[in-house]
Amino acid sequence: MIASVPVDRTFDVAVVGAGPAGAATALLLARQGLRVALLDRARLPRPKPCAEYVNPGAVRMLTRLGLIDAVRAEHPTAIKGMRVVSPDGTVTEGRFETPGLALPRERLDAQVAAAAVRAGAALCDGTLVEQLTWEPNRVVLDARTGNTHVRIACRLLVGADGLNSRVAHRLGVTRRPRRHRVALVGHAGGVDGMTDVGEMHVAAGTYVGLADIGGGVTTVALVADVDGAAPAAPPPSWLARLIGRFPAVRARLDGAEWIPPVRAVGPFGRSTRRAVGDRVLLVGDATEFFDPFTGEGVHSALRGAELAAATIRAAFAAGSFTRRALAPYEWARRRAFTSKWIVERGIGAVVGRPRLLDHVAHRMARRPELADALVGVTGGLVSPAHVLDPRFLWQLVR
Repeated sequence: MIASVPVDRTFDVAVVGAGPAGAATALLLARQGLRVALLDRARLPRPKPCAEYVNPGAVRMLTRLGLIDAVRAEHPTAIKGMRVVSPDGTVTEGRFETPGLALPRERLDAQVAAAAVRAGAALCDGTLVEQLTWEPNRVVLDARTGNTHVRIACRLLVGADGLNSRVAHRLGVTRRPRRHRVALVGHAGGVDGMTDVGEMHVAAGTYVGLADIGGGVTTVALVADVDGAAPAAPPPSWLARLIGRFPAVRARLDGAEWIPPVRAVGPFGRSTRRAVGDRVLLVGDATEFFDPFTGEGVHSALRGAELAAATIRAAFAAGSFTRRALAPYEWARRRAFTSKWIVERGIGAVVGRPRLLDHVAHRMARRPELADALVGVTGGLVSPAHVLDPRFLWQLVR
């Protein structure tokens, strides 16, 4: 367990959301000597619906943050590549130059949050932010821990509270997706045929990912289009029905033991018109989340935390927290992520067109170096510019 610190006072920075983006931001700011409060509505450690995959680029980020030894102490499994099974059954496999990791998110998140606490951040978990008020020289957070009201004031607010960010909503910058896609995530023990690669199995409008997270347990994460309404069936029944679209996966799961619960999360595809405002900045999924197919969420969260911390350090040095003073973060995000966003959307377009995906899969099955390059980009090891080169794209589709 991580020691929680009840607070009712003023901080330099309040970070709402203790996932990788928020906790890493709090860690970096606390190391700079700032007084930081890290808030999360759940008690840590807490489970989170996720493919539970840390790509090789994120492993490098954890190393840079000085956290890799603590994460490795959780006994993650090594993920040495990705295997994609297209709708017609074509198998494509790309290998990483250096492996990624797979481990339960509650363990990963707890390690990053614990590091933030060791650096001096005050953790306020089990704390629901109910209201945000902008005053002339501060932002005031009215929150609740159980039946206790907590008031926290800060000079700068960081919203790292995920897909349905209250901070982004209060800022009025949220864009809702046109497509409604949700994920159903569960765990199963004793799944046949698991190896040292992650798996993605694609059918029309749906895909399911499998990853060994250690101890004989496999994460099963299925993403599907929905009409925007909640399904009639509870998540376990809904997942079982959709798994039926993948006969080969269903056969491997028939002898497995499901470990409850099955959780649902979504809709995906949200974005924001901007990531900064006066005395506020957004990080991680609170700013942008397209689709989990490429597995880049943790990497983007940690990299975004680095960019945010650099801008916040400059803002405190200048003593200015206006939207204009925080704009360098917006520019840095675009430089760091625009090519990645283009690749993600390109992959999403291909995955959503079964015949095109089958064609590309046939090409990569015959040319393994193309698959290695593509998983290198999604793994955070290769520049997205490599696969955006017209010559590379031509080799995929000709």
